[in-house]
Amino acid sequence: MYVVRHCDEKSLLISVAQGDEAAFEVLFNQYKNKILFFTRKFLRSESKAEDALQEIFLKVWTCRQQLPEIRNFKTWLNTITRNYLFNALRRLALEEAFIKELSTNPGDQRDIIGDLTANELQLALQSAVANLSPQQKRIFQLSRVEGLKHEQIAERLAISRETVKKHMTDALCRIRAQMKTHESLVHLSVLLLSVNL
Repeated sequence: MYVVRHCDEKSLLISVAQGDEAAFEVLFNQYKNKILFFTRKFLRSESKAEDALQEIFLKVWTCRQQLPEIRNFKTWLNTITRNYLFNALRRLALEEAFIKELSTNPGDQRDIIGDLTANELQLALQSAVANLSPQQKRIFQLSRVEGLKHEQIAERLAISRETVKKHMTDALCRIRAQMKTHESLVHLSVLLLSVNL
């Protein structure tokens, strides 16, 4: 366990590199206010600054094995922060440009948003189906792609109708759970389509 009073920053970084969560918390607390100051200043949002702080320290944690080799941690952390802010500001600029494009071409907005949403949701559905068990995937495809009824699937696979029903129910639950992560995309597209930009 890391104890602050007995170690300098180099020792702290070595402890973090070894997976010591208490040492990581000390490092986090040591730098969080400085990072929040800069992220608030550039992102002009408390919630975005908090998100930035979490993302930056997630990067520190995932790269922790490199820490003992870093000569100047503060400079390294500043570089990570600067890169995060650069990417975040670029994303914001792209979002603003996209919204501006929609507002200057209102006739096209339904097609643009519809295409983006449809493509994103199609990819999400394909990913969700790919994560099913082989039997669930087969039954889902026979039902939803080939349009077979439960009795027909049971006959084709030589299993009971109840087994088909259970696999189909489980498959749909898993797909719904994975698709929930894309609800915000659907809500955003509905919102944009319903607003006069």
